[in-house]
Amino acid sequence: MRIQHCLLSTETLNAGQQVGGIGKCLLQKMGWKEGESLGKTNVGMLEPLRVNVKTDRKGLSSMMEGPTSTPPVAKTHPVVRDLSGKHPVSALMEICSKRRWKPPDFVLVLNSGPDHSRSFMFKVRVNDTFYQPSVASMNKKLAKSQAATAALQGMGLIPG
Repeated sequence: MRIQHCLLSTETLNAGQQVGGIGKCLLQKMGWKEGESLGKTNVGMLEPLRVNVKTDRKGLSSMMEGPTSTPPVAKTHPVVRDLSGKHPVSALMEICSKRRWKPPDFVLVLNSGPDHSRSFMFKVRVNDTFYQPSVASMNKKLAKSQAATAALQGMGLIPG
């Protein structure tokens, strides 16, 4: 079975037909008249959106970004991208995956206090090294996140 590729151009897509058929009938039933914009207050756009077709096989990038060059660095592990904005647990999982290590192993080491005021602490094993935060947390999710943060700091990937 052969697949034929259809070449689309910007002109082809932007030379769209006028509103017609069932769509036009439905709009007219709702009170629309040709030449008016849509919406309750008639302040919408009159012209349809124009399409810009990407015809090359290059990736998407900003025109304002120029090529960046970084000095060559001796790599022992794959380069870790910016970790800001990522949840510490997912960042730690990503690092272990990229370095082909076992996934981090979180172990609950502290679960104490009365029911209304519990304290939790996790330690995490990454590549046969244990990391543990210095303070306990009020819930398990935060405690796990703190353990991952301690591991990232211990590996020197985020500031301590």
